[in-house]
Amino acid sequence: MSQPTVTVVVPVRNGTKVLPLCLNAMKTQSYPAELFEVIVIDDESTDDTAKMVESMAAEWQATGIKTKLRLIRKPWGGAGAARNRGVAEAWGEVVLFTDADCEPVSTWIEEMMKPLADPSVQAVAGGYLTKQSSAVARLAQAEFEDRYRYVARYKYVDIAFTHSAAVRKPAFIQSKGFDERIPNNADDLELSYRLAVSGHPIVFAPKGLVYHQHPATWSDYIKKKIGRGYWRTLVFKRYPEKLKSDSYTPQTLKLQILLMGLFVATLGASLIYPALAWVSALALALTFATALPFAFRLNGSLGLKILAPFFLVVQAGAIGWGTFLGMFGRIEHYEIGGRKAKSVAT
Repeated sequence: MSQPTVTVVVPVRNGTKVLPLCLNAMKTQSYPAELFEVIVIDDESTDDTAKMVESMAAEWQATGIKTKLRLIRKPWGGAGAARNRGVAEAWGEVVLFTDADCEPVSTWIEEMMKPLADPSVQAVAGGYLTKQSSAVARLAQAEFEDRYRYVARYKYVDIAFTHSAAVRKPAFIQSKGFDERIPNNADDLELSYRLAVSGHPIVFAPKGLVYHQHPATWSDYIKKKIGRGYWRTLVFKRYPEKLKSDSYTPQTLKLQILLMGLFVATLGASLIYPALAWVSALALALTFATALPFAFRLNGSLGLKILAPFFLVVQAGAIGWGTFLGMFGRIEHYEIGGRKAKSVAT
């Protein structure tokens, strides 16, 4: 069978520091260069991103690179709107998504296309790698790898995050694309659920990998997880059946979030009812206990293994807080892209 044509869509805003790594990785792909193109959607950058992409496109053409690099500029609208525009302009039969701060491995396109040899498969999910050395980033990567082992148990999955995702263009169009009101940390989850419940099978490709810069400090990691918890709670309101079970979220994580919620609630109440301090202590101890298997599975130094349970406890607390806030929000209350989260009429 002939290999399908592919369009790689990369949304970017002010990406001069990170985008070159992403685009240079496209020049070394093992997939036939004449069968894929790269579209960069410049989401109203205020730096020299557009000029840099135009220069790289001219260089590719001058040096005989068969892959075409295209730049499309658009008014600011968020990553979801940028990706939707990229698909609208796409030449390929299959659309691949990655982020401007990701560096795909040389076999990325090839590995992402392998599951699509089955005509029933409509989308593919890939994974993360990192070259970072900070403890927080290494633990974040270890947690992703632990999650991939969980996902690999399923024949079909219901997630395809846009750092590494492939979708057949007709399935994307039929699904109506990304909800542009949802920011970049949950729009792909919502689209994944929509594809899955609409009968478009998604498969996990464990070798469809991209290098990424995870949050390197505790504060950045906590902020990111609060945001994830908030927006994913809003997505779960649309797909309540996924709150019970999906192919990406282990039940252990849900238990940890509940235990951390119990810990915080009883800790505060213990100021009035001191006996509740025991409940609070027990909830925290159980949270740590459920995190120990992750530490044992982790490949790393003894120091990293010791830190691992604390990492998961912090993660559960941050996601839990975001989840609590999300209980009082609605997607319909947010402007396109969620940039300012300004209320609008519904």
